[in-house]
Amino acid sequence: MGRLRSRVLGAVGAATVAVLLSSCGTPSSLAPIDNTAAYSKYNSMTGTGRHDSLVEEAKKEGRLVVYTTSANVAAKVAPAFEKKYGISVSVYRATTETLRQRILQEADAGRPLNDVVETNDIEMAILNERGLLGEYVNDIPVDERARLPFMVGAYFIATLPVHNTGLVKPADAPRELSDFTDAKWKGKLALEKGDENWYLSVYRYYREQGMSKADFVTMMKKIAANSRQVSGHLTSHDLLKSGEYSVFVTDFLHYVTAREPGAVDYAPVVGPVNLQVLGAVPMRGAEHPAAALLWSDFYLTDAQPLLNNVSGIPTNPSAVPGYRPLLPDDDQVMVEDWRTLLTDGATWSTAYGNLLAGKDPVLPNGAS
Repeated sequence: MGRLRSRVLGAVGAATVAVLLSSCGTPSSLAPIDNTAAYSKYNSMTGTGRHDSLVEEAKKEGRLVVYTTSANVAAKVAPAFEKKYGISVSVYRATTETLRQRILQEADAGRPLNDVVETNDIEMAILNERGLLGEYVNDIPVDERARLPFMVGAYFIATLPVHNTGLVKPADAPRELSDFTDAKWKGKLALEKGDENWYLSVYRYYREQGMSKADFVTMMKKIAANSRQVSGHLTSHDLLKSGEYSVFVTDFLHYVTAREPGAVDYAPVVGPVNLQVLGAVPMRGAEHPAAALLWSDFYLTDAQPLLNNVSGIPTNPSAVPGYRPLLPDDDQVMVEDWRTLLTDGATWSTAYGNLLAGKDPVLPNGAS
């Protein structure tokens, strides 16, 4: 779905990449594990009692295997977890699609070999439908928008227009998405080809504001006609900085905040903004269930400053010293419709692809 993730394998701590890969080579010889009872026990606990019990048991387990889509997990979060608890962490990092395929293949062969999965809401929903996720309950003060039926998100990825401040004068800076229909933006915009989740949020927003389907289609066709199609958010963000185009309409906010300021800007916010929920969830068949739960708690507490502005927008800002909100608290900022994407994602992908290709239809049949 256009999620930019490098296809690399990272490992941290005492366990090596070779050990992790060799252990993943024979999943068919492993019996399935169901940690429902263990998770239920710890999920009923809160505060210091929960934390201390998890630490005691996790230290006995001794290690943890995390599958993730985030480079920040291997670079910062895992080392911080190891330093605090002395528990070895092995990290396998891949694209969202590759990660899902690996987990499903391992499940079909016996059981997944990871204790925790860190990925986005849609991928989690798919894994949940297969019954592969463990139940995770906590009393950590997390943004309620991040509490989904199958996960508690640790951060949001915000997709929104970002402009190159060297190419767009303050007086010309867009104030709303419809500004991009103007002919003056011809050839100066970029749209990422895999962002049907953003497209669905844009559609929902304007329909809720009372815009007709016909007017929405007209607006988006004009914007698409002014845009070039690009692939890969990080590469496309770098091209924005280099001046290949003036505005990356579907950029990621954390690519702006995580890098040197000045070259690009996202203010004023041009809505609607799509928020994708990402987080860490213990696997139902985790070999190290206490460590998995401890990691998930850590992800929502100690790891929040490490995720802030680098991976995305933290869902527990109270854990981030001096936290400063980057987005307005209004109806322009929308958590993506993961339910529709789960059931009808392919039709929205086709419709968005048609929009970029200048073909019809640009809305799925039956879109409300």
